[in-house]
Amino acid sequence: MKGLIRKDLYMIWTYGRMLLLMSAVFLLFGAMGEEQNYFFLVYPVLFAGVLPVTLISYEERDGWNSLCDTMPISRKTVVNERYVMTLLCFLALYVLTLAVQAAVLLPKGRGAALAQLACTLPSVGLMAPAVMIPVTLRWGVEKGRIVYYFFIGVVVALGLIGANYLSGLSGEIAGFGMGAMLAASIAVFALSWLLSIRLYEKREL
Repeated sequence: MKGLIRKDLYMIWTYGRMLLLMSAVFLLFGAMGEEQNYFFLVYPVLFAGVLPVTLISYEERDGWNSLCDTMPISRKTVVNERYVMTLLCFLALYVLTLAVQAAVLLPKGRGAALAQLACTLPSVGLMAPAVMIPVTLRWGVEKGRIVYYFFIGVVVALGLIGANYLSGLSGEIAGFGMGAMLAASIAVFALSWLLSIRLYEKREL
């Protein structure tokens, strides 16, 4: 798996540098102004979540899947690496986003807003790949493109609506809602991981 992760890191550096720069710009925009702009805050973790799917499209174009199938690497290992890489990308941008926002919000005494952000960002950063990866691994990038573009929009919209809704609730109710969103995101991601293994093992390349 280490070799597969290293391969993905090389691909991110080759194909994803511009997206990394865009994420940095969005982080800076998200830190500016008196009010939080959730669009700028959501984009970096959304990018991190869908980046591994973008790498799959390059691999499919170059015939990597067929080549990998001839190597002594199980399909389960291939899927595990996809999800581990997704988690690494998400956690990197997630921690960076929270660090930037902590520097802005904590001096203003807005720790509750930071906690809300910490619980709602995974609903975008984890839910999007949880839908996209199984679809892509089972049917390929071209057939799955329309499906996962649709779900990106749905996930982002629901994340923003949920964040705005929770911000207007009382402390205890909002805390319960944020905890529920976080737990649901982790549960769906875990189920997606198991589903992807089964789907990819049955796929004919």
